[in-house]
Amino acid sequence: MEISMADVLVTGAGGVLGNALVQALEAEGTDFVAVASRRDCNLEDYSDTLKLFESCQPKQVYHLAGAVYGVGGNMAYPGDIFRRNTLINCNVVEAARTVGATRFLGMGTVAMYADGLPMPLREDDVLTGQPHSSERFYAFAKRGLLMQLESYRLQYGMDYVMALSTNLYGPGDRFDPEHGHVIPSLIHKFVASRNKEPVSVWGDGSPTRDFLYSRDAADGLILLMKSGSGVYNLASGRSITIRSLVETIAGLVPEATYAWDVDKPLGQLRRAYDISRLSDLGFVARTELQDGLSETLNWYLENLGHVRS
Repeated sequence: MEISMADVLVTGAGGVLGNALVQALEAEGTDFVAVASRRDCNLEDYSDTLKLFESCQPKQVYHLAGAVYGVGGNMAYPGDIFRRNTLINCNVVEAARTVGATRFLGMGTVAMYADGLPMPLREDDVLTGQPHSSERFYAFAKRGLLMQLESYRLQYGMDYVMALSTNLYGPGDRFDPEHGHVIPSLIHKFVASRNKEPVSVWGDGSPTRDFLYSRDAADGLILLMKSGSGVYNLASGRSITIRSLVETIAGLVPEATYAWDVDKPLGQLRRAYDISRLSDLGFVARTELQDGLSETLNWYLENLGHVRS
């Protein structure tokens, strides 16, 4: 990867949110360097990471990169999840400090919140209690990122904002049926099972989740970089049941059928987020779920030969 100097650096640019952010920055005419994958830079290696930062000398950093495994992967690879994410975060934040970056946006997750907290979840509670067992190692790695950013603000004066991201989806997602997130995994399964055996869906559909379209999330990140400070929930502010989500996807792929596997775990039962801090900056989630799912499905069908899995 040939690297030139730029005002802005984006890590994790190959992911679903990274893709959307790159498009949004391009539309604004922003001068930036995008790191899409470890082929561009191995962020788990500090020397590689520092070389990247020394080459482009960014003033603003959007740090979206991470090792994401989904619900099944969280259970199967807890050590990998904690180690890899901790290495990536420590290396990127330290390299940003070393080259004098003045603004840092860290990508967090609503999995950082403990189970059983009052709803809707508020940013002040992000470090309260234990994260849910299904995502705790990923969540603690992200809590570590928040503590590193706060410690660097106190000692070095590096200004930061951290976005606690809800469930994201959109074109360019990782459509992994085993270790991917719920929407891309379901889209993959429903398309693959057209006119075949029913899709097996974990649980009974009762848990609630908040889903945010990647284009809206990217707009939120740019707004946070310009105007935010501290921790913000990045979500739509609207929760739906998994049953409603599955029924909507099934309506878009009518050739497929599905059945609930009630012996599988439900995960966290209820999730809702207070987005008043972000709304006060002017954020609005403009994409309705039905429209976002339709766009995501159409993109997936048009790119079946080279989607990420």
